[in-house]
Amino acid sequence: MRVVTLDRGYDLGAGERAPWLLLGAKTLSYAVNMAALREAHRRGADDAVFVTREGFVLEAPTASLIIRRGDEFLTPAPSGGILHGTTQLSVYELLESRGFRTTYATLSATDLATADAAWLVSSIRLAVAITAVDGAPLASDPDLTAELNAFLLSPR
Repeated sequence: MRVVTLDRGYDLGAGERAPWLLLGAKTLSYAVNMAALREAHRRGADDAVFVTREGFVLEAPTASLIIRRGDEFLTPAPSGGILHGTTQLSVYELLESRGFRTTYATLSATDLATADAAWLVSSIRLAVAITAVDGAPLASDPDLTAELNAFLLSPR
């Protein structure tokens, strides 16, 4: 999956300073999310990853983001207007059982573009490898992607 980064239009602390904006409520941001997908398609990508005005990554319109750096897996902290993703939590469960370190972090768009691998994860799409960010190729891990999806599809 090819992604583009799109400015979400607010800084990282907006969700905590103004919780009444409900920035993490995906059901209330349907129009913005669908517009972001249309813009991603217009730019020749399959999906978008929202970034703050300062360039910190948040999430995709309908998925959580996980990046890999070596043996560490990182996802944006559930603040800044995003919520815990249930699929991301399941992926972390598997990774931790395999001895990998999982972390919530403040990640920049550069962290995404230079990751060893990255995925968008959701209950609908499961784990989909990101293969390009803003037109630049990104390494992927097909074997781990297959393992993640087998785990997500398995009865637990």
